[in-house]
Amino acid sequence: MSQKIRCVLLTVLACWSYGPVAHADQREQFFETKIRPVLVQHCYECHSADAEEIGGKLLVDSRDAMLTGGESGPVLQAGQPEQSLLIQALRYDDLQMPPDAPLPEATINDFVKWVSQGAVDPRTESTAPKTQASLDNEALWSFFPPIEPPLPTVADSHWPRDPIDHFVLARMQSAGLAPADDADPRTLIRRLHYDLIGLPPSADQVDAFVAAYEREGQTAVERLVDTLLISPQFGVRWGRHWLDVARYGESNGDDGLGRNATFPHAWRYRDYVIDAFNRDVPYNRFLTEQIAGDLLPADTAAQRNRQLTATGFLAIGSKPAVAMNSNFAMDVVDDQINAVCTTVMGLSVACARCHDHKHDPIPTRDYYALAGIFSSTETLYGAAGNEKLTAPPTPLHELTTTLPKPGPRPDRKGTPKFPADYSSVIDSLQPVFHAKLDVAPESLTTSPAPSYSADTFATVKDTTIRGEFPEPTPSYSVSFWFRNQTPNNTRPITAYLFSRAKLGDKALPGDHLGIGGKHDKARTGKLFVFNGNATKKSVVGTTVIPTGTWNHITMVRDGRQMKVFLNGQLEINQPLEPTFGDSQEFCLANRSDNFAPLNGNLGEVALFSRALGDEQAMQLHTASGQPRGLRPPPAVGYAMGVRDKPKPVDCKIHINGQGNKLGPQVPRGTLTAYHTLDPDAPDVTQNPDMPIDGKHSGRLELAAWLTDPNHPQTARVMANRVWLHLFGQGIVTTPDDFGVYGARPSHPELLDHLALRFVQQNWSIKRLIRAIVLSRTYQLSSHGDADTVAADPDNRWLARQNRRRLDAESLRDSMLQASGALDYAPGQGSAIAALDQLINWPLGQSTNLHRPSQHRSVYLCMLRHAAPKELAAFDLPDGVGIAGKRDSTTLPSQTLFLLNSEFVVQQSQHLAARLLQESTSDDAQRVQRAFVATLQRTADESEVAQALALVASTRAALRDAPEGPADDTPDQPLRQAWACLCQALMTTNEFRYVD
Repeated sequence: MSQKIRCVLLTVLACWSYGPVAHADQREQFFETKIRPVLVQHCYECHSADAEEIGGKLLVDSRDAMLTGGESGPVLQAGQPEQSLLIQALRYDDLQMPPDAPLPEATINDFVKWVSQGAVDPRTESTAPKTQASLDNEALWSFFPPIEPPLPTVADSHWPRDPIDHFVLARMQSAGLAPADDADPRTLIRRLHYDLIGLPPSADQVDAFVAAYEREGQTAVERLVDTLLISPQFGVRWGRHWLDVARYGESNGDDGLGRNATFPHAWRYRDYVIDAFNRDVPYNRFLTEQIAGDLLPADTAAQRNRQLTATGFLAIGSKPAVAMNSNFAMDVVDDQINAVCTTVMGLSVACARCHDHKHDPIPTRDYYALAGIFSSTETLYGAAGNEKLTAPPTPLHELTTTLPKPGPRPDRKGTPKFPADYSSVIDSLQPVFHAKLDVAPESLTTSPAPSYSADTFATVKDTTIRGEFPEPTPSYSVSFWFRNQTPNNTRPITAYLFSRAKLGDKALPGDHLGIGGKHDKARTGKLFVFNGNATKKSVVGTTVIPTGTWNHITMVRDGRQMKVFLNGQLEINQPLEPTFGDSQEFCLANRSDNFAPLNGNLGEVALFSRALGDEQAMQLHTASGQPRGLRPPPAVGYAMGVRDKPKPVDCKIHINGQGNKLGPQVPRGTLTAYHTLDPDAPDVTQNPDMPIDGKHSGRLELAAWLTDPNHPQTARVMANRVWLHLFGQGIVTTPDDFGVYGARPSHPELLDHLALRFVQQNWSIKRLIRAIVLSRTYQLSSHGDADTVAADPDNRWLARQNRRRLDAESLRDSMLQASGALDYAPGQGSAIAALDQLINWPLGQSTNLHRPSQHRSVYLCMLRHAAPKELAAFDLPDGVGIAGKRDSTTLPSQTLFLLNSEFVVQQSQHLAARLLQESTSDDAQRVQRAFVATLQRTADESEVAQALALVASTRAALRDAPEGPADDTPDQPLRQAWACLCQALMTTNEFRYVD
């Protein structure tokens, strides 16, 4: 039976309910003669306890099993056959069951009758799938809380320096192995530098450490480690590790339609991560900020900005195109579930979107409990390259220099009640026109005519109120009260309020004041002024105006400057070219071409043939006695992220993962397996249906659940990730899969010890790293004796360190450092920070947006499917999937890169130029300088001789080449010959590997 059908059966029967019991004998007989035989013949093969594999986790061989249902929730509604997915599947209505061929129409009608009569089932025996027994505690080890193991006894009690060493040595000895020698200090300092900051030490640093190590031993190592941990380069190195699992990218990647939209604000999340690692933000806090930072209180604007930016973790994922994709919103949710669960727990929960997880104890119900949390969350990714077929545009988080003012917004729902002298205050400012609009104005024309009242002033709908200034005036002001009743997200433009323009002119030259709608989500509900189709310039406010509220506007045109005051606060103050020319015409409650008229109310309109001063403009509101606006502080930047939707909701199960077939609604919550497997588990795993405030998404509760000290996986997964980056392999070699089909830990007691130690030390990543690198296990030599290597070729028992190749970023950064070109300062922004566009459109016309940079590689523009060419050859993650462990390939293209890359050649030339500029004329000394710059050591006599021979032969070959030197400079062959030596040194294994 096909999986699709199995899911249907499973879903159908999960919410069984029985109809009336009258004529039970007849109904039981009907089941035995018409229904049971069909189930046995067509369904038991895949849906009985004897089946080799239970289809969709659904059994149909007993009443209780059918009542329990399967992975997709209820698919049968007793008494309602037309609403039952079982009947739809039998009819091949989208779903198809049985898969080979439909049942005869008469048989299907029997099932319809059976369901109509209450689906009576007389079977009383119980059955259970055999596969449940296969999920033993060993396979599900990560679902049980870690337990502090006793320190194992080892034969050589003097060898361990840390409890870590006890656990490692015990397993090593049980395998009949002995540890390698300690690494020499030159090897150790290079290893520590690369592991902690991603750069090699200088030759002077190596010499100083060797001398200190000979005097002080481990004290010198501790001092070096502490120095590296406080270096700002630490965050660069370890932040990049996190960006791998956060699937970081500065563009969307191929959306399935060949488009790749930039994410011009993603770099802020990168900077947040680097800063968090440098500040050693506790891991539990680090996770909470990324999952729910927008919901956390903030004492300063800088803290608020950090927390909003942190939620970019949930927004930066690659998204499929929205075009022809009714599941786009759920695809975004799926990415967020996968990011959180795989990164934090090492579980592929997203596999349960369509059916119960094939291997791990994660039912579809749990997936949709989590989906409810993220479906109640608005994802802010920006304009998506201004291509709506890729993704609908969204707002972004606005970053500010001051905190928004606390407290509720003023209630503006009711019609404002003005003081008796309000109209006289307006008249004192000498308007050329003033009308309260409680009755029809004499000097204006209206079409169609609005209704008027003293309570709500002019009530307008599809109305245009027209008039003229008495004379041409380049500067003017207009003031009025209004209420808009059109929701902000229903029309491209919610409403136009005022136009100073020639009426009916389709080119729209003039000033047009309106409220943004769904055309541009960054402007939805905000005031803007547009100056016509010729220049197509707009200035936009920052305050969202709620539908159904009364608000006061004063718009001031002062030459080329446009100011708009909203409820007594300056909302817009920007230059905007005037385009109305000599026209004296204006209109209210509509645009000059009768587009997007105001549906609502208008009152106390006043026009001035001059630009009012700021105090006068605000006086028009102050005199009203109404509360001033709470204008948000101006944005100084934008960040991708998330925020709660106004009305959070629980999610319904999507049958087969499709939004057009919905099952029951699932309360928002977390995974149930912990309590199912271990009823005595700590509280954190006993309450998957968390009490979530109906006003919030549940992300804050989810973060608290994940970071509870008793959570079985969170600390284990991160401790394993740290270990992996320091040893080249994890204690669990599948760092993103702690499930049934993931690897078992090589040292389970050690992993539990590290996880508990991590939590006890306030989730400090730096303290965990410090403990590991100061262990004797970490400081072993990578050279083992032949017998040990033969007995343990994969080094599972850690009898030696692992020799590792530099990753792409460390290789590039090391070359820059060797050439003297590396800029250690943080990179500022991104090469695409001002570009919201498609980088490869039209198809085949790819745009190279990368720019030269001397900064650390993490600051290069990380476009998905268009990676920096300096990094692309060496297994750089694509940013689409989670990459807890990078691939490590050896390909001919990597050799070609080292030989032909423009970047490698340039760094070799820079280093050669430095060597030739030095005062010495001794080429042997230049060779020594080249070795020191690249390998942090001096060359021996043989190496000097080989290097000089290479320089001489290369120079002669270039000088005698038929085409001559590359330019007319006489010493060009000399520079190229030395560059050849430098490039050779940068491509050696000694340069590219860490022992």
